[in-house]
Amino acid sequence: MKFNLKEESKIFIFLILLSPALGELLSSSSPPGEFFNPLTLLTLILLYGFGALLIRELRVRWNLQWSIIFLAVAYGIIEEGLLTKSFFNPGWEDLQALSAYGMYLGIQWPWTIMLIFFHSTISTLIPIKIVDLLWPAYKNKPLLNRKGFIYTTLGLIFITLVGFIFAGTKLGGKIKPFYPNPVLSVSSLLSVFLLIYISFLFKDKRIISTKTRILSPIWFGIVGFLSQGINLFLPYIFATLKINDLITIFFQITFIIFMALFFITQILNSDVTNKHIYLFISGSLLFFILLCFLNPKNGMVFVGVFFLLFLYFVGRFLKEQQWIQT
Repeated sequence: MKFNLKEESKIFIFLILLSPALGELLSSSSPPGEFFNPLTLLTLILLYGFGALLIRELRVRWNLQWSIIFLAVAYGIIEEGLLTKSFFNPGWEDLQALSAYGMYLGIQWPWTIMLIFFHSTISTLIPIKIVDLLWPAYKNKPLLNRKGFIYTTLGLIFITLVGFIFAGTKLGGKIKPFYPNPVLSVSSLLSVFLLIYISFLFKDKRIISTKTRILSPIWFGIVGFLSQGINLFLPYIFATLKINDLITIFFQITFIIFMALFFITQILNSDVTNKHIYLFISGSLLFFILLCFLNPKNGMVFVGVFFLLFLYFVGRFLKEQQWIQT
């Protein structure tokens, strides 16, 4: 069966815009005035958009299920360990109370754990899943040919190298490049390759949970909302209260284990439906939508309204499809 190239182009454009829109715009990391700057938007498309696109392509080509998570984690390391190097830079402007907090072996662990979870969900897996929900007939169809895959990979490599060279600490309105210990940079790069290999190693492997009773869809929404809140606020609150950093890391690891169990027993449950998945996604995004309304500066209210409408129309589309899981 030959698929319409025009429709594939729509999916391509939608995904490379949705990923940075969630990861940067909705999260308020790049408010509208900054996000829609042509140079910024191009940079974010090369990073977020191409990263999510490559993860989707590898999932399709390698027939991945649960091991796609390793690719999502690899992306987080590419962005924060190689491009911005925020994992290692105490002077990174977004850190605030987390600057040098929980730093062991040159790595700011609370910040690192938080960002990996964020990028694995909001920046990559959630936009990819939204595309699957809206275009179910294309769920297992590649969007790129061999040449397109190579160009997309080169685009991600290019922007990562640019970031590695120029990203750093903002001082007096100017950026002073930051370069971590070479061991940390090399370790980050090797970790990316290792995670990609592990993902490939488990291609065709499936987990279908049948012994655990599935929760109601509304609980998926609650877990999605709380997971983003806990991931974002817990390390900042603990750091502000000057709680021992090892205690913070312990709670973060416990949280990650809980989310892994939820993924295995609920997301991969044989009885899961698109309604469950939609509400998990909605809960995750609603957390950031709420923050948009609590931070009305720089046009973020309009961003919140836009994504509320976006979720509404996605939900209406899926309801018309009878929430069929494909």
